[in-house]
Amino acid sequence: MLKSLFGELGPAEDPRLRAATPDESDGGFAATAILESVATEVNERGQMVDRHLRDLVVTGSPAAAIREHFAATRADLGTATRQITLLDPTGVWASAVIKALSDAGGQPVERLHLREHTTLKTLAVIERTSLVRRHEEKLNLYHADVRAPGHDNAEIPVALMEHSHLTAVIVGPMQPHAIDSLLASLSDATQLPAWHCPNLLFMLPPNAVWIANKIAAVRWPARLHVHVIDEPLISSSAVWNAMLGIWNLVKLQPAWDKQPPKQDFPFKVAELSAPPQSMRPASAASSAAAPVARLGRAVLDPARARQALTDMLPLEGMLGCAAVDATTGLVLARELREDQPVDMDVVGAACAQILRDHRAASNAMGVGGPVEEIMTSTGSRQQVMRVISRYPDVFIVALLDRQRTNLPLARYKLMELDKALL
Repeated sequence: MLKSLFGELGPAEDPRLRAATPDESDGGFAATAILESVATEVNERGQMVDRHLRDLVVTGSPAAAIREHFAATRADLGTATRQITLLDPTGVWASAVIKALSDAGGQPVERLHLREHTTLKTLAVIERTSLVRRHEEKLNLYHADVRAPGHDNAEIPVALMEHSHLTAVIVGPMQPHAIDSLLASLSDATQLPAWHCPNLLFMLPPNAVWIANKIAAVRWPARLHVHVIDEPLISSSAVWNAMLGIWNLVKLQPAWDKQPPKQDFPFKVAELSAPPQSMRPASAASSAAAPVARLGRAVLDPARARQALTDMLPLEGMLGCAAVDATTGLVLARELREDQPVDMDVVGAACAQILRDHRAASNAMGVGGPVEEIMTSTGSRQQVMRVISRYPDVFIVALLDRQRTNLPLARYKLMELDKALL
């Protein structure tokens, strides 16, 4: 039963596949089938599709068993079956994508329920389907829905990702602290010796530049290709077509162990201001490739910007200020009051988008000269953005308490800072 889901296993008499007793000290994987059903259904296209469902009672670590099996069957990714693993922390799209591909291609969806040995509760559900395209190698897609707490169970999707050709992380509606935890766990996983997946794709909702900034700040392994795209995740076909565009780019790249050391920064990010033409929803068999742009570097010395911002902080009512790269939304330097927990990464990313929109509107209206300053006021706060004269791709944003700040003085201080950076 593991053979159909995980590939070619050894013969049934292999000691690793024999049921293990709970007191075994080697952390073995005991698997006993308690249910196997194959139900034939008719999909939306009138095709007969088998729905495969299997339950396994496990003892020990299922993640360790997956790793042990993949070490033997997928040690060489260059010859192994093409594999994509979907990681969907919010549980919105992964299962729907697998079902849609199964319906489109007439291939079954295989589901493996991993159950705890003592209580029979479900630890995780692993889904797989295959995609067969003309003149293309067969592509397997996996998704693990972990349903029980614990470190061993959390390692199940990691074990699947480690020997995939592409791991697609579908980022749905998540709080900033959840994003931080997700990136920390993925960063730790990619540093493990067992990690061999050469491509990591983050699929973000539109205008999520602040998440892209956090991804860019992570120190990923040099051999790992990190891609970021922002797409309207409105349907399973839209999610798949966006993923397919990246897959068509990376499917011919060397496997992890065959990649030469890279000298420059490996992070790549798609244009976040507007979706590329080739990444817009298309047919499931589309082979269009999405252009990927290299992340630009800041032109202003961060240490110099930090020193200039230090002079702004004593201003009455100042909550925080930052120097931001207008092209990427990355915060180059920041100063904050300790009693004001402001997330300047989010502020910087949002303000970069605002500046781009103002520049586009200014050009459309035929307003002479570049945009120099933008002010926004609410009931309790004011925000002032000023583009640095010498560095037109860098701006300073100051977040102010409206009741305590002298706005003309704050604007004057920003102009002085601009002159100091000439």
